[in-house]
Amino acid sequence: MLKSYYVGHGKNGHTIFWQVDELGRVRTGKMMKYKPDGHRDKEASWNFDWIHSALFRTEALPQYDEDRMEAKPTFFGMHLLDVYRHATVNIVESEKTALLMAIAYGNHATQIWIACGGLEMISRERLQPIIDRKRQIVLYPDRDGIDKWQQKREQMHYDLMTINTEPVTKWWREGDGEKADIADVVIRMINNSKRLKTIDEVMEKMPQVKPLIDKQNLEIETDGRQETT
Repeated sequence: MLKSYYVGHGKNGHTIFWQVDELGRVRTGKMMKYKPDGHRDKEASWNFDWIHSALFRTEALPQYDEDRMEAKPTFFGMHLLDVYRHATVNIVESEKTALLMAIAYGNHATQIWIACGGLEMISRERLQPIIDRKRQIVLYPDRDGIDKWQQKREQMHYDLMTINTEPVTKWWREGDGEKADIADVVIRMINNSKRLKTIDEVMEKMPQVKPLIDKQNLEIETDGRQETT
């Protein structure tokens, strides 16, 4: 999945999310610093940068006019549009979320996951290559971005664009956090299902522990419902 999305790794330890447009042109790359647990390292003095900005600072691209800001970012994963020409285009905020969802629902023939890069990054201009191809678009906002993306969807008047808020409303649980996105919810559900499977296996192999589990009334939350084992 990292290869298909052109994810790189810098010598400074940063993950590089290359932005390649629908015509295969490299626009830039977003460099992010992560901790070993997969969360952003916001305490690091230098945890975010753009490839083009880093190159311009080293004078590797002297033709760049910093005042004109000619480098125009695109959505992460946009190059997949013309590779999988019939897939529904699912749009999320973060690049990491797009990757995780592509792994969880990895069928590019029917579903591709693209990241806009932030709450405010959804715009008609950036969506235009997708709209021109008359592709089905589904927006998956973060929990704290539902209202904003609802408004933007209505303003664009594109009939093939819908919004799905169920992952961060119906499937959401308090422990996911008020800023949770679909990946946070799905990962929690996967982890819970693994725990449930483990307990089932224990009871199958060691039936003598079942009375103890019943006595404790152990509750396992999975797939949006409460189950008591």
